[in-house]
Amino acid sequence: MGGYVVRRLLLLVPVLLGVSLVVFAVMALVPGDPALAILGPYATPERLAELRAELALDQPWWRRWLGWLAGVLKGDMGRSVSLERPVADAVLERLGPTLLLAAAALMLGAVLGLAAGLLAAFRHNLVTDRLVTLSVLLGISLPPFWLGLLLILLFAVWLGWLPASGMVTPWLTEPGAALLTADVLRHLLLPSLSLALVAAGVIGRIGRGAALEVLAADHIRLCRARGLTQRRILLVHALKGVLARVMPVIGLQAGFVLGGAVYIETIFQWPGLGRLLVDAIAARDLLLVQGGVLVLAAAYVLVNLATDLAQHALDRRTAAA
Repeated sequence: MGGYVVRRLLLLVPVLLGVSLVVFAVMALVPGDPALAILGPYATPERLAELRAELALDQPWWRRWLGWLAGVLKGDMGRSVSLERPVADAVLERLGPTLLLAAAALMLGAVLGLAAGLLAAFRHNLVTDRLVTLSVLLGISLPPFWLGLLLILLFAVWLGWLPASGMVTPWLTEPGAALLTADVLRHLLLPSLSLALVAAGVIGRIGRGAALEVLAADHIRLCRARGLTQRRILLVHALKGVLARVMPVIGLQAGFVLGGAVYIETIFQWPGLGRLLVDAIAARDLLLVQGGVLVLAAAYVLVNLATDLAQHALDRRTAAA
């Protein structure tokens, strides 16, 4: 186990270096003059030259990347032109709400997806199996932003049960810890559900196949021969094997959830990193976009590392992979 963890941690170094290079290269390939886009068409040539020198736009791209990477390793991602503050401070300030939204959506999607997959496998070739499969296919097909708008219309506009935007109620003055937590959870439910339903569809689809495979294994047949109930077989003896097979899919869905947070946060006015990136792209704030995308990509890589370690803990045979 220790050797596997060390190997996985060492692989993070080239992966994160590659991520930083891709992020920087994509931003460098954006057409147009970033300095002109930031200052506007009425900027003086002197001010344009000053901003280009400040952003190192007068240097070769590889030298700019190395300089930016050296700063990132020191915790300095540069200074945001649009916000007039350090990029690291702005990104870390918005990272918490995004991680909260992504974690809630991923956990909710994993629970719903596993439950749907196990139920479909348990009722294989019955009406329940077909209904769950249809629901899973619908979940995969629906775009999260469209689903979010439908949830707002239903639960916020028509029923008035849940808030439509924000992270906390603005007029909630000096709330206690319990009241504030409950208020955040109420605001969190709709955006996390918008992402979770799509993730649950993918996880449920894979989980059904994994559950059917596990339920056909020899040790499960032995459990049936011993007279164990189907529920006990499913929850005690089969669940671990299903989790080991579904865990990589959950890791992949973490990337979908983090990427989907960009537009879900915009729809629900959630004060996270995704919404900050949308504003930074509109302002052509290159350093802010690079820093935000790098942090999101690093979070995705770390989540995938965690899912790989969890899969290895559930099934040691994955060490050979």
